[in-house]
Amino acid sequence: MKSTSTVLTRLARLVRKDFAAGRLSENAQQAIEALAGYDNASLELLELTLKEDARDKPDSDQIEAYGFLFSQALEYLRYDIEEGYQSASERAENVRKRLISARASAGADPGTLLFLVQCFAAAKLELGAELAGVVATLSEDVGKADPDEFSGTGRDDFLGSLNEVLAQAGNDPFELFSFMTESSAGLPEEHRSVMAAAFVFSGQETALEASIGWLLDPAKEVRRSVANALADAGRKGGVTPAMLRRMITIRNWLPEDSRAALDAAIVAARKKGTSPAQWPDADVRSLLTTGVDGVGAIGMMAHCRDKRRNLLGSLLLKHGFGIRDAWVQSGMKQKEIDRTFAELASMDQFSTSPDLIRVAVGHFLALGHQTGLMPPFGLVRFLEAVGISSVQPEFLSATSLLGMVEDGRATGAEEFEDLLRSGADLSDDYVFLDSWFEAGDAVEVLTASAASEKGDALVMRVMEKVLEPRRDWWAQLAAWAAYILRQAGEGDRWREFYAAASALVQGRPLPEIALMKTVATQTVMASTLRGAAI
Repeated sequence: MKSTSTVLTRLARLVRKDFAAGRLSENAQQAIEALAGYDNASLELLELTLKEDARDKPDSDQIEAYGFLFSQALEYLRYDIEEGYQSASERAENVRKRLISARASAGADPGTLLFLVQCFAAAKLELGAELAGVVATLSEDVGKADPDEFSGTGRDDFLGSLNEVLAQAGNDPFELFSFMTESSAGLPEEHRSVMAAAFVFSGQETALEASIGWLLDPAKEVRRSVANALADAGRKGGVTPAMLRRMITIRNWLPEDSRAALDAAIVAARKKGTSPAQWPDADVRSLLTTGVDGVGAIGMMAHCRDKRRNLLGSLLLKHGFGIRDAWVQSGMKQKEIDRTFAELASMDQFSTSPDLIRVAVGHFLALGHQTGLMPPFGLVRFLEAVGISSVQPEFLSATSLLGMVEDGRATGAEEFEDLLRSGADLSDDYVFLDSWFEAGDAVEVLTASAASEKGDALVMRVMEKVLEPRRDWWAQLAAWAAYILRQAGEGDRWREFYAAASALVQGRPLPEIALMKTVATQTVMASTLRGAAI
């Protein structure tokens, strides 16, 4: 569905009211959700922002509201790209080209353009080579326009504004690192290396502890550069015990090409007499996990205590990628914690354990090695909050995961067949199964070309042409669903997921697996609804 400038401006006004009140309310949430229905929202919001910026007296609050929605629209765009929609990739490229053309016109304010580019980072959407190439010059122009603004071209620039940034981050190294990486999205590798080195030698303990976040940078040269700086700091006694513990923790999370440099930094700190700090005692009040949604995402939420402070932690794992996000927010009031968990009540939530989290994180770290997705620095903080140490990457195939469900191996042949059939009504009990369907251009083409086929005939075609090539994917999702439910002690319905995953691994025909017929049926329904909405 196409959006209009009038609609998007109205949504931005809702967000603006929340910004003025200092919090995001249901109005802003409704505005965010409304964006999901508009396939051109990202480009339209970009145009509205540039139009406001071009006024004689631009309204900075309105630009901020448009930018917030622009970031959300880009995130929805990323979802469609990851689901296989080429049209979404094309829309993202149009947004990149429009930003590049705005830069070339020299009419837009560099600060506004840099803000819009940073929205890509917030949405975890790739900048693309051409757009990334203009970020450095944008940063330089912002620095020239406002000498007090952090320009990112040298170590002194960083140190000059460090106290202000530290205050904004509450002297928390994880918050500081998150703030710096978002505000410097798209900067060239050499600039990020300078930034990391500046933090190492800043003389500020919080900045020093934040510097190790760049060990998880996507670029090999940045990882090596900060490791070399940390080795120098270690030889001078500048690596704290907490830093050393974290450096050891993430060592095996790195690609092999970056481990030697980090090993040298660890050895240098140890030779100077630094010992790694003990892992903090964890006071875990609640650990919850979602089921596995149809795009392979698993969310985890933790409520912990650190002395007198509440900690709220979140972890997002995603099949096909790795560890997508991880963070911990401290100092929240109990009523805020309760409200957060209440808002999640509409989703399936299952009690989980540190052991399950350790297994899951190990698997998705290994998956990140395969896909090239580095884990976020916030993962270290999350593991500290819940008391999980020494997590090593370990990929688990569906077969390996099923082997860890000991009760499942005792299933008899007759019971196994019954479980395959009874999987048809799993969606009555689990909301997460509503998202178990295939999407993307290939699905759209297939369902459109077979529009004359009705009922089971089209469902069977989807199973043959769409689901069969993705058998391994669905085996993984069903195996993880079985594992999560069994670990949570959620009755016996994990057995249907276990049977479905086992049958997929064994190569059983898909029509014999009732759960897969559900997936095929929902694929047809979703494709039909999407076609009607366009």
